[in-house]
Amino acid sequence: MYKKILLLVVILFWGVSGVFAQGGDPVISAIQKEVDRNKSELKMEGMNSPFFISYSVLDIYSFYLSASLGKISSSSEYRRRFGMPTLLVGDYHRNNLNLAGRSLVQTTMTSLFDNETGIPLTIWRDLDNMYKSAVEQFKSKMAVLQQQTQTKEEQELSNFEQTKPVNIILSQHPVDVNKTYWENYLRKVSEVAKLFPEILRSNVTLNARNVMTYTYNTEGSRYAIPTLFYQLTFTANTRADDGQELTHTVLLENATLEQMPDVETFSNRCKTEMENLMKFKNAPVIDDTYCGPVLFEGSAVGSIFEQVFFANNKLSASPKLIQTGSVPIYVSSGGGNDFEMMLNKKVISRDLSIKSITGQEFYKGQRLNGYYPVDDEGVVPEKELVLIENGVLRNMLNGRKPTLKNQHSNGHTRYDYGSGNYRVMAGNVLITCSQTFDNEALRKKLIDAAKEEDLDYAYIVRQYENGINLMFKVYVDDGREELVRNATISDFSLKTFKRILGASDKEEIASYGETQMTLIFPDALLFEEMDVTRIPNIEYKKPYFVSKP
Repeated sequence: MYKKILLLVVILFWGVSGVFAQGGDPVISAIQKEVDRNKSELKMEGMNSPFFISYSVLDIYSFYLSASLGKISSSSEYRRRFGMPTLLVGDYHRNNLNLAGRSLVQTTMTSLFDNETGIPLTIWRDLDNMYKSAVEQFKSKMAVLQQQTQTKEEQELSNFEQTKPVNIILSQHPVDVNKTYWENYLRKVSEVAKLFPEILRSNVTLNARNVMTYTYNTEGSRYAIPTLFYQLTFTANTRADDGQELTHTVLLENATLEQMPDVETFSNRCKTEMENLMKFKNAPVIDDTYCGPVLFEGSAVGSIFEQVFFANNKLSASPKLIQTGSVPIYVSSGGGNDFEMMLNKKVISRDLSIKSITGQEFYKGQRLNGYYPVDDEGVVPEKELVLIENGVLRNMLNGRKPTLKNQHSNGHTRYDYGSGNYRVMAGNVLITCSQTFDNEALRKKLIDAAKEEDLDYAYIVRQYENGINLMFKVYVDDGREELVRNATISDFSLKTFKRILGASDKEEIASYGETQMTLIFPDALLFEEMDVTRIPNIEYKKPYFVSKP
């Protein structure tokens, strides 16, 4: 029995050693061997083998900790791996991509062990299932295309761009979450809520995620990339006298724990937020409508850029989708971004410019959380890509699915942890304004613009996210400020950015979307005209029968 066990250990050792010897990284080597085998052997009668296969293994470590009123309320820690295959039949020009309602992203749990048993078994099963589906999808798509009339440009447009292979193997960052430290940290921060009896619910959380992505594709690309995500969140809830539920959230995202504030700094930040929430709770409800200049300050500036330009994929190119079904009729069923028809045309104020600097790891000495060395399609992002230049749309973010106006990838396809799918998305973005002033001069310009319109007051917005809009009336006669409740911008769109009166000469940096995007933006931005109205359809709760213990 002892000899059999020893022999098994020796076999496993040589198997794992062989993987290391072949390619350096055992996971990449295991993926490469099985993907290449499937590419040559997958064959359905009447169909060619796949022309392109990419397979990624995501190795995820996650740690979550939550505390409320000085006590730990929740804790979890786990590690898992899942595989993500991409398989294309046909050729680069025509294949099974761009089908409405057909996601090519499938995830399957795979082995946590770095050997040639568990991982290849998952790949073999995944690719077999995907090949069968891809063949049927490709047949349906080609049948539909035969029934439609296409322009010459549409006929010549490829479905998938061929790119040069990359070889980037980075080391995995060690997982180093000091649980005792963070338990004490969260306990102390969460105790601050005890100072505010009118706070009904509050909690502080730490969410840490360490991901290692291993990818190989049949073009020859091999890359292993670490991604770190650490998020501190403080949430406090109360209720106004009229029954409106009010919640404030503080959210800090960084790529390293060392970037997080110390416990005293974050405690003071949370205390300030609760003080603001109490002021907001007792603030008067907006009682009229307003049309005039509005000044955004601090985090509110980043929020509006994120919402208008990136959360809705405004600056992301996307091909039209084809609807396949029992009736072979071509239908544009989603996909596409008509904004690309505005290329080389003015779309916002000529004072504003937006650049993607995803390929830059540092900006003025500070590390940018949205940086990555290669995207999930094996394309290295450019260090600088002008998207909007002096108000004119010059480029759009794109992956390897060409569109009529954007036919080449600039390295912006990534796995989105929020949606669980691949999508074209920003990494690092630099937003600048050619007309800058110090904050005091901007405030004076706000007052002067309001006087020009014969207004009694103007608006300053200091928070515009997470369901809370901290908006202040600024009276032109004496400059006093009054916080109002339930105010919102009714017509926030791209048009709003066409009339800018100036921006701050200071910059602010913030991360969004679980640290997958970082924006560098002016600390303040003055709009010439906006409509401010009351938020409609607010739900008002009935009071508690028994007081809070």
